[in-house]
Amino acid sequence: MPPDPLLSAGPRAPMHGAEPPGAAAASRRALRMRVVGGATLCGAAALGLWWAFEQSAAEPQTRFAIARTQLAPGVIVEAADVALVPIRLPAEVSATVFDNGDDVVGSLVVSTVHSGELLARSDLAAARFAHSAQGGYAVSVELDRPRALNGLLGPGERVDVVATNHSGSTSATVVASDARVLDVDDRSDAQHVAATVTITLQVPDLSVAAELAAAADADAITLIRTWGVP
Repeated sequence: MPPDPLLSAGPRAPMHGAEPPGAAAASRRALRMRVVGGATLCGAAALGLWWAFEQSAAEPQTRFAIARTQLAPGVIVEAADVALVPIRLPAEVSATVFDNGDDVVGSLVVSTVHSGELLARSDLAAARFAHSAQGGYAVSVELDRPRALNGLLGPGERVDVVATNHSGSTSATVVASDARVLDVDDRSDAQHVAATVTITLQVPDLSVAAELAAAADADAITLIRTWGVP
């Protein structure tokens, strides 16, 4: 009897398009690894989002000084005037305010600070200016820039105030000597230089303040600053 061709043909070749058993197992393992890797990445992303939310919701750790009550120019800051509150501020802003109450107490207020406002470094003069700031009168004068030392003044500095006579005489009178600068309001910016500067001065008595105001009204005031003299 002739041999059966189906029995003598040897092992049957795999059907076209079917994967060998080993290749299929490797494919399944690769798929499982991709799924596990994707789940791990999603978990890490979710954890990162949770951590960012917790950090944003957490109370700020840095405390900054604010005014408990309104502080007027000429006032010496006391401990009761200041509160430290946690606030989240940009770095460029935090550099202009105080995060330590000891740096504020004893300073001289040179511009009005309202209750609840941050105490800015520009609002205060150093404590060394405060010892002689008790008493006196404050008066603001708007001067042409050349008469106000081109605005090159800062709180705590001392100036002499000279009144000139516009009647044709070349004489000048010292209206106030050693007046303290409390504030400088210069409205210049990068695109525009203001023609005038407003200077707030502290003088020892009312008569000097009145004379200074009258001279300012007549546009006859010039400020003199002696450089290098404390």
